[in-house]
Amino acid sequence: MSTEAHNTADPTVIAVRGEAWIEVPPERARVNIVIEVDGADKTDVERRASDARNVCIDAAQAGHDPVNGPITDWAAGQLQVWSQRPWNADGVQLPLVFHSRSTLSATFSDLEAVGPWIDAATHDDAVALAGIDWSITDSTRRELEEGCQRDAVRNAVSKASVYASSLGLGSVRPTEIAEPVVLGSPDAEFGAVSRMALASAPGTPTGFTPEPIRIQVAVNARFEARPAD
Repeated sequence: MSTEAHNTADPTVIAVRGEAWIEVPPERARVNIVIEVDGADKTDVERRASDARNVCIDAAQAGHDPVNGPITDWAAGQLQVWSQRPWNADGVQLPLVFHSRSTLSATFSDLEAVGPWIDAATHDDAVALAGIDWSITDSTRRELEEGCQRDAVRNAVSKASVYASSLGLGSVRPTEIAEPVVLGSPDAEFGAVSRMALASAPGTPTGFTPEPIRIQVAVNARFEARPAD
């Protein structure tokens, strides 16, 4: 085969997926608490529920500062009260039981303040921790995501170059790059929420050990490569 024919041979198409990820500590914690009271007297249930809810609201307001924290944002749900007439094991309908429920969430920028605040807010038996959502700020997310996007492209180029070299081909030339149509839910892909572990000793504030926030990016890429000269 002549050199001219060799150089004009159809290129080999190489398709790869490039991936990159990074794990970082969370910067924000959204604490979710629930206030629930049950009883036979509606007035008493409403009073106890309202008192417990007001204590939680006062605690959220006391720490609220949108700029300096420790609580940058908070919200309280409506106090709901309803009743039901249960049945016993013998099929007898019992007197009315009243239930109440309300929720409150508070977002912390100072993660060291989370444990002590939860201990204070849940001192009442009617108040319980429903969960904590750990996250990073939007600006941090954008910065890390952009870095992972660049790294994912470099990973794709590196993979394609290895395949081309193994086939005796020259350098690769990109022809197409696209994000996968489905990578899972946004939270699963970008690590918006992190799980946590609780640890506390008697008489000490509750401590939390959140798992790192994982930012993950993938790209599908196609390259062309011709036989090496």
